[in-house]
Amino acid sequence: MIASLAPLFSGPLADYGENLQLAGDQQPAIAGSQLFQRDYFAEFIGELAARHGSNDFMALTSIWSKWYFCFIAPAVAASLLLQRELPIALSDVGVTLSAAGKPLGLHLPHEGSVLPPCTPFARFDALIERHLKPVIEVMASVSKASPRLFWSNAGNLFEFATTQVELHRLATSDCAAPARTVLESRLRPDGRRNPLFAPVYYKDVGADEPQRLRRICCIRYRLPGIGYCSSCPLDRDKTPE
Repeated sequence: MIASLAPLFSGPLADYGENLQLAGDQQPAIAGSQLFQRDYFAEFIGELAARHGSNDFMALTSIWSKWYFCFIAPAVAASLLLQRELPIALSDVGVTLSAAGKPLGLHLPHEGSVLPPCTPFARFDALIERHLKPVIEVMASVSKASPRLFWSNAGNLFEFATTQVELHRLATSDCAAPARTVLESRLRPDGRRNPLFAPVYYKDVGADEPQRLRRICCIRYRLPGIGYCSSCPLDRDKTPE
């Protein structure tokens, strides 16, 4: 855990404290720019598929991406609650992997700096444009899945983090407004489509709270022994196992 970020990790964010570490910590890390070179990542996912006896590269890469994108939660929380800009461009980070190839978190070169006044999309530029975009391009190319699948996985974590920030003990009035602007904007300021637009929706099911559902299924259920996620949008009675 990065000491300056420790106040973030309480309540629903308590489990995300280890997803960001400082470079030089004892765990070895591979450079993000190396892991997400297309040929390297293709070989990595191929070895992972062989280890798990699966040839469903789309589903395997999708569930791996969901583990990888867990760093989004503390990165978003640091920005909104601590006004801290973290060095999370892909070229700046290392990635820690377990012996089984599961992503454990990112290694950052330093603790970041005070976030200057900026627009919502500029605030998250390092995350969206300089990390998620190149990573998702490689994931989509290797798995042959649509980039929308991986943007949905990333958006699911981005929206979750935004919601939890609003409930956090450090929250102030409208502290999550920049993230909400990103989630609610169809287009980016330059007119391009915003891939993080409305990744989830809330459905009234007659309960105390609405049901949170993804707009795009992560297809994890296609892997042996893996069920549907709690936010799956599919009609499970009509979906073949």
